Amino acid sequence: MKNKSLLHQKTIILAALLAIMAAAGCKKNSTPAGPQVASKALTQDEQLSIAKAGFSPVNAVRVNGGFIVEGDILLKQADLDFQSQHVNEVIFKKPVTEQYRTLFIVTGLTNAIKVKVSAGESLQVFTTAAKNAIKRYNDLGLTLTFTLLDSASTDKEDILIQGQQFGDPNILGQSSGFPGADGRPATPIALNSSRYTKNFQDKGELTTVIAHEIGHAIGFRHTDFQNRAYSCGYDTSSWIGILQAFFKLPVDEGGLAFYIPGTPIGGEPGSWMLACSDGTDRPFTVSDVVAIESLYPVKK
Repeated sequence: MKNKSLLHQKTIILAALLAIMAAAGCKKNSTPAGPQVASKALTQDEQLSIAKAGFSPVNAVRVNGGFIVEGDILLKQADLDFQSQHVNEVIFKKPVTEQYRTLFIVTGLTNAIKVKVSAGESLQVFTTAAKNAIKRYNDLGLTLTFTLLDSASTDKEDILIQGQQFGDPNILGQSSGFPGADGRPATPIALNSSRYTKNFQDKGELTTVIAHEIGHAIGFRHTDFQNRAYSCGYDTSSWIGILQAFFKLPVDEGGLAFYIPGTPIGGEPGSWMLACSDGTDRPFTVSDVVAIESLYPVKK
């Protein structure tokens, strides 16, 4: 999740996207080693690889180990290669804001998902916000539940929440992608340790950021998947239609982003899975609850 108030970014124009498509036959460049900070602009081939996997290449950056897409999702090249094989739907009639899930969700866990916090001096701040975020999910009475381990626990966690220095101060939190084919949640979740220090006071903001990144870890895409203008102020819709027209990809149910039936086509302000934060607390909206309960029904 990114901070909207700090964003000063431009959209990728049509000519740039057409240049990406023209590079389809080029050999892929290897990802250089280096610190996990934003690096030089992506190559045309790298942008194409991201787009073919069903993610927007707008403002994507290369970091050590992979790419940051959509502001807060870390994906390795292997993840992009795998997911591109499953993309069957990357064109939409118009930008809309609906709830979306990814290819896999959490399955097969008979016990609660174990969450652990490792945050040094910020441990208390992180722990309080993590408890509040977990409570939001558990209060729904879902088949999927969460428990917060003590920081000194020797139990192996399913999701680790830790602090990290980001080269981009706009990044508030970052997930390690989505659940894998094994049905386990993605881990770890990294939070901006420069912003969320031991003296940070806005528990509502941090609670929302953690709940958002947990959302990715258990299988949710951004509510404004099709157009980041809804929450971030910059348009990402054009790459979808251009990519579809160039590759003549079929319009089918499927792909990496699955629409969750029952969520509004017109969008709902305040969703916990909007890509960018306005700095406010965002508890689950009515449509958020519909989306969550669609993937993880209420216990009977």
